[in-house]
Amino acid sequence: MTEVAHAPGFGEPLAAAPAYAESVPFHLDLSPLRRLVRNRARAAGLAPHRVVDLVLAVGEATANTVRHAGGTGTLRIWQDDTEIVCEVSDPGHMADVRAGELPPAAGTRGGQGLWIIHQACDYMELHSSDDGTVVRMHMRRDA
Repeated sequence: MTEVAHAPGFGEPLAAAPAYAESVPFHLDLSPLRRLVRNRARAAGLAPHRVVDLVLAVGEATANTVRHAGGTGTLRIWQDDTEIVCEVSDPGHMADVRAGELPPAAGTRGGQGLWIIHQACDYMELHSSDDGTVVRMHMRRDA
């Protein structure tokens, strides 16, 4: 299972994305984001199956923005020597600090997006407050 990090008290913000992170606002149309993530993940040297995993994870996070937070958010993407990181932020608020840590109950609708992200990525950070929600997905470049 993927390692999960919640900011202390679930209200403390995550460390800021680096200044060189690419920032792409989105509203409803997610296909350009999937293409961008696929291209950046390939360029970062991820194996083909890991490219698919990262595109899937970002697709789930952005779909959650569309379904639960009004459809408008921001994708940030960056890489360093060890990993590629994708961050989806939106104005929504999550009350469940353990969302996605366990698989959703059989037969339930919804609630699978964060679970899928946990399974697809090497590491996931989640922060939510009245200011919005941030889902940060990490993929090691050497895995």
